[in-house]
Amino acid sequence: MKYDHHMRSLLILIVAAIGLPVAADAESTTMRTCRIVFPERPNDAPTTACLFDGKQNIEVTLPSMNFSEVITLPPGDLTILMTREKITDLENLPLNAPRLKISENVRDFYILISPDPKNLTLPVQMNLVNTSDGKLKPGETLWFNLTDHRILAKLGESRMSVAPKSQTVSKAPMPSSGYYKAEFAYQHHAEEDLQRITEQHWWHDAGSRHVGFIVNTGGMLPRLYFFRDFRERD
Repeated sequence: MKYDHHMRSLLILIVAAIGLPVAADAESTTMRTCRIVFPERPNDAPTTACLFDGKQNIEVTLPSMNFSEVITLPPGDLTILMTREKITDLENLPLNAPRLKISENVRDFYILISPDPKNLTLPVQMNLVNTSDGKLKPGETLWFNLTDHRILAKLGESRMSVAPKSQTVSKAPMPSSGYYKAEFAYQHHAEEDLQRITEQHWWHDAGSRHVGFIVNTGGMLPRLYFFRDFRERD
């Protein structure tokens, strides 16, 4: 009897010990955060909106020169709507409101906003940029080239080349935080000789991820926007 009681106690301890990391892992997979950025926001575009995740409304900002606040969304497959006002009637959702589908495995992402003048409900479109599973590590930079030119850069110890209308990730410019030299050039319509855009000294935060945008200005010389994204992480 004593032996059986001892074995039962031991089995309970083993099961509990095995369950601990599983529970911790399950909790980590429920974390889902994102930020919004609107790099080419027209002057008459909205600066705030509401995200509706099927149950709750989340008031968000639509900044053009920085990220929005960090937004937390529920786990699982999700379709979110963006509206001007909070949704209160679940039976009559706005049919033409911008929508974004997010699959269960996407837990860390950006919502890249682009203008959509044809949408009279809200003249924007939401685009998903998945950065889950280490696709963008601290110290690295995700570059969006929104121009028709090829962009090349020397960023401290790293190099970056991104084709027109595409994106890439550049490695950390240096192993720790500090200032580094950032040199950018472009190839007009990806055909002509390289021309310099700018040469600057930028601050590198080794504990943050970064996002950069290269956008058109109406002339030949592109413009650069560079944002630092620091989030508390486990």
